[in-house]
Amino acid sequence: MVHLWRSRTKEEAETTKAPGVGATGDIAVIVEGKKLDTELVRLACLMAKRAKRKVHLVHIIEVPRTLPLKAVLTEKSNAANKLLSEAIAIAEEAGCDAVAEIVQARDAGPAIVDEARDHGCALIMLGLVRSHRSQNNLGKTIPYVLLNAPCRVWVIQDPNGTAAAGTASMPATSATSNSDASASKA
Repeated sequence: MVHLWRSRTKEEAETTKAPGVGATGDIAVIVEGKKLDTELVRLACLMAKRAKRKVHLVHIIEVPRTLPLKAVLTEKSNAANKLLSEAIAIAEEAGCDAVAEIVQARDAGPAIVDEARDHGCALIMLGLVRSHRSQNNLGKTIPYVLLNAPCRVWVIQDPNGTAAAGTASMPATSATSNSDASASKA
């Protein structure tokens, strides 16, 4: 699109904004324990610094329906604390203002949308590790977030399909599918 009557200062002001970040919103990064998380946090920090915004690092713990929502899940909470501590360290190294939060919910999708809405985020960043089993399996979380988010959503895919070391015991919250749930019951 060409704008012939635009002033040069307006064009320069528009180029200083980070892509995907509106005038009044922060960036939510969903941290899941994937190798891709490090790159997501770094990218979010670069954009947030440029736009003078904050990064909200969020880890969702999906609580089974057989337990109360406020149940203390020590092992998952400790793993989440470790993940968020590493993400905060990356943000501090980048010189970015970041806040970390652990959310317990029944389903990750609604929790992500609610967090973005509660914090007035302009962008949600999710990582997707390509599964070698199926090429188009987005699970149930990513489609939910894409349909219901109050802001822009970036789904960044890792084509290598590698997860971070030591996270095999942690279920991925954004790419849970019916086949994953049935495999965990076996």
